[in-house]
Amino acid sequence: MKVRPGAVLRGVGVALACVAPAGSKRSGILFAAYTGGWFLDKPGLQVFMVVPDTDEPWKRGTVPFATSVASWSTVMLAAATGLRRTRVPTPIGAVLLGGVVTVVDSLLADLGAARDAAKAAAEADGAPAGY
Repeated sequence: MKVRPGAVLRGVGVALACVAPAGSKRSGILFAAYTGGWFLDKPGLQVFMVVPDTDEPWKRGTVPFATSVASWSTVMLAAATGLRRTRVPTPIGAVLLGGVVTVVDSLLADLGAARDAAKAAAEADGAPAGY
């Protein structure tokens, strides 16, 4: 597994959001971490993303980003808030949740890259596109 810089940034953002004292600060931290991670390793871990069926470049660039960052930040905000309500000490839980996000993000990115490489190799060999 290759640990990607965007995954690390998103994991650190989740950990920092867990230890932030106010909910409004948590959402800003999560938004900033996902945005930075998006530009380092696009697209990264996603919960939900909409890709519009249009040829307009601004829509094809902004809609996937906006829907992805909104859904990811919402889920991670709920996870961070839920973690703070458990008996687990907040700093320990923050490190654990941030580490899990980093590992899962990197693992899913590796699986996606392997799938794309297998698909490209199959197409190069003349196999149908679905293989």
